Amino acid sequence: MRVLHVAPFFEPAWERGGMARAAAGLARALAARGHEVTVVTTRPRGSPAEEIADGVRVLRWSSWPPFERRLVPWAPGLRRRIETLARGVDVGHVHGHRTGFATAASAAFAAAGAPYVLQPHGTYPAHGQRALAKRMFDRLAGASVVARAARLVAVSEAEARDLPRPATVVPNGVELRGASAARGARGQGLLFVGNDSRQKRGLQLVPLLAALPEARLDVVGAFGEGFRRVFAPVAGRVTWSGVLAPAELAHAYARADLVIHPAVGEAFGLVPFEAALCGADPVVAGDHGCGEWLRRAGGATVPPDDPGALLAAVKERLEDHALRQREADAVARFAARELTWESAARRTEALYADLLAARRRSVA
Repeated sequence: MRVLHVAPFFEPAWERGGMARAAAGLARALAARGHEVTVVTTRPRGSPAEEIADGVRVLRWSSWPPFERRLVPWAPGLRRRIETLARGVDVGHVHGHRTGFATAASAAFAAAGAPYVLQPHGTYPAHGQRALAKRMFDRLAGASVVARAARLVAVSEAEARDLPRPATVVPNGVELRGASAARGARGQGLLFVGNDSRQKRGLQLVPLLAALPEARLDVVGAFGEGFRRVFAPVAGRVTWSGVLAPAELAHAYARADLVIHPAVGEAFGLVPFEAALCGADPVVAGDHGCGEWLRRAGGATVPPDDPGALLAAVKERLEDHALRQREADAVARFAARELTWESAARRTEALYADLLAARRRSVA
């Protein structure tokens, strides 16, 4: 099949988190299965405008606002370009729905007469962040992106329940280049990988550290000065590592005893599974898709927004090396068996085929 993916973020935009990495993983796996895959995405500074990477044709557009700003990306001429590309493909795949790239793609696929599937990656609910702005965007454009989609894809049963109509559940694959090579000695304390959005609940780590005077914390990701200032009472025990490329991130996981992931409302959550692949034990807030998958894997989950439960789970595991090892090994085995990009590509491929068959029947 000829497939056109439209994603606001794509590798190597590591700082953009799960959507960038998930879109790249799926595109590569589809290409490996023999499909002709093209990706249209934004262009980080220093990245080529066009390249073939792992069998995937990647077309990058300089966006407005500039890529480095955390705003909804859009690019002049984008709709026309996607429409031209869409006329030569069998199916489209749009990642996220509240971006200029998604609205341009939705209109372009409609004009070209090509169907597309929509994968929100957990972004459909407002999550208590910029709720008014998101409602306004949806009224103006986002709702039509969802309505025009021929199929919806969710990464967990929890996310499927959030969506306005039935969705096909296709879990993300989990891979981290350099994970096997990075597995090594523990003993470096706690690790938090994320950003300073409220949904990630990173500020819960301040009282956690205060209650664990011997613990140290490594923080990986992009964080503003305001977020960092809150850590002033425990600043001497916190290391800020910034955004890391996959191989560096794998080594950060490998150095940690525990990876703390208190985020709420996460549809999947790559971080806990990546951590386990590197030998670190994840402790996760278990309210949504992330907890759903980690419980299946045999990992440690605690109630969301429960500092006492989080502290108790962390203390128990810091004191019990064998427990940490058992849980990390169980989660890693589950990920290697159930959460591969090859499996995600097979499921997505079947969804595309079903969609195209239904369209052929409708016009017969």
